[in-house]
Amino acid sequence: MPKKILVCVDMGRMADHLVEFGHSLAHRLDAEVAFINVLPSPHLWKGYGTWINPDVTREAAESARKKIQYLIRVAEEKNYEFSYHENARDHPHEHEIIIEQGDSAEVIIDKARRLDFNLIVIGFKGASGIQQMMVGSTTTNVSRYAHCSVLIYRPDFDPF
Repeated sequence: MPKKILVCVDMGRMADHLVEFGHSLAHRLDAEVAFINVLPSPHLWKGYGTWINPDVTREAAESARKKIQYLIRVAEEKNYEFSYHENARDHPHEHEIIIEQGDSAEVIIDKARRLDFNLIVIGFKGASGIQQMMVGSTTTNVSRYAHCSVLIYRPDFDPF
């Protein structure tokens, strides 16, 4: 049974569903949960240095952190029975938020290994405009190379 769950959140359409699912899963399993967002490497926009505010990385990280905090609050309101049950005072559920920079798959795999997560929850497609046909490239790489189990989340998937 997983005891440490890493939920990968990008800022795309699926973020709210993914946070709610990861939050609910962690509470049902009585597992620790952390939410991670990986910002693009600053090397991608370094050539535009004169046009871009030098604080853009800090601002993007703060924006991502605030959005994830908001999505966690919404998930807690929807999953009232997990957040406010009678034992909540005895066993408070902390939600760590990790904001990193770099290649998404590499950062997620490295964090999961170094912090000893037993399960990674990731969406089947990210916010990237360039996606593979069925599964996003970050999801593919994480599921292929992670040291632990990976749950690929598909909201409202109907194969028929």
